[in-house]
Amino acid sequence: MTVTRWFASASLLGLILATGCVSTPEQRIQKAPAVFAAFPPDVQAKVRKGEIDIGFTPDMVRLALGVPSRVLTRRTGTGEVEVWIYTAYRHGTDVQSVTTEQRYRGRDGRTYLGTEPAFVTVDTREEYPVLRLEFEGGKVRAIERPR
Repeated sequence: MTVTRWFASASLLGLILATGCVSTPEQRIQKAPAVFAAFPPDVQAKVRKGEIDIGFTPDMVRLALGVPSRVLTRRTGTGEVEVWIYTAYRHGTDVQSVTTEQRYRGRDGRTYLGTEPAFVTVDTREEYPVLRLEFEGGKVRAIERPR
């Protein structure tokens, strides 16, 4: 299997695995109908649309957006703040130069080892933040969306 073909296969497998983990608000609501039913009607409407707001609880956010990519704890002057970070990925390709070892037969009939430049296409994946939430006292107190 060539290097390019191997990277393409690995990228396709990653895409399939990542796609399988994605769920919609409706699918998450179906898994926790009792939790969703306890929310006020205005919150239910936002959760169904995959939206959040200040004052939402972790359960409300999880049903609206899913599980965060990272959870951090930050200590402030007033106490501890839980930070949820949601990320996405940029996919692309990059052509890189590599040196390969090649065996070749000289004019004298002997085998020699030499190097040859080669170019390979490498799939790239860059993670970037799309949403950052701060929870204090069990409720969202700040929503940050990077530009």
